Amino acid sequence: MKRVLCIEDLACVGRCSLAAALPVLSACGAQACCVPTGLFSTHTAGFGAPARMETSAFAHAALAHYRALGLSFDAVLSGYLADESQTALVREAFAQSPDALRVVDPAMADGGKLYSSLTQALCREMTGLCAGADVLLPNVTESELLLGLAPTGKAGSAADAAARCEALLAAFPRARLVIVTGWNGANVCAVRGAAPELLPFEPVETNYHGTGDVFAAAVTGLLLRGVTPREAICRTADLITRAARDAQDAGDEPRHGVRYETCLAMLADKGSEDT
Repeated sequence: MKRVLCIEDLACVGRCSLAAALPVLSACGAQACCVPTGLFSTHTAGFGAPARMETSAFAHAALAHYRALGLSFDAVLSGYLADESQTALVREAFAQSPDALRVVDPAMADGGKLYSSLTQALCREMTGLCAGADVLLPNVTESELLLGLAPTGKAGSAADAAARCEALLAAFPRARLVIVTGWNGANVCAVRGAAPELLPFEPVETNYHGTGDVFAAAVTGLLLRGVTPREAICRTADLITRAARDAQDAGDEPRHGVRYETCLAMLADKGSEDT
């Protein structure tokens, strides 16, 4: 069984970050492990000011314990980092598992602007961290920031999507896969050496929190199982659409995220398809 180390925050209510990533990775057939970059009573959008706890000292101690144990991972997935200093945690994890698949979700912005709790210093450090990644998972705004562009959050044409991905692959030469999410009703799949491809998904009317965390975890788990990037993206998008519809049909508040719990079987091994 593949073992994945997730490095991101734990929001205890709201179906995002580690609370979403761990069950999704488990559904993909991976052993889901974690190092929390912060503890929050809820996520930071829609619930007011959460109770929070800084965890950097614990996180470094946890990695030191794993190093002493000789424990390595088949993939390291990083998501939300509380500040620029925590990029060192991810680099430390990369160094401890040199053969691991390195996946970075540069969770720092959306809708044309940085998240309110983050800084330009974090943006610069995140760009440096992405230079060490095998797989990059930015949304449209994050893809702009990684290239030093003024953030707008606006996606253009299919040609613009291809150009954006080609620019990212040029800027981050280690990356062998770039996925830009939320490009005008599609996700963009760019495998190094192949033409970028727009993969449409069925959008829902309501905007739910935490879908990026579900997406990153599911794609990571499926890639580790040997699913092609295209298939991993499409299956994950179908999962999120179905989970969002289930939440919408149930009348759930958007701040509680999508009902991925009802859809995890969609990530199960399909046998001959996973080649």
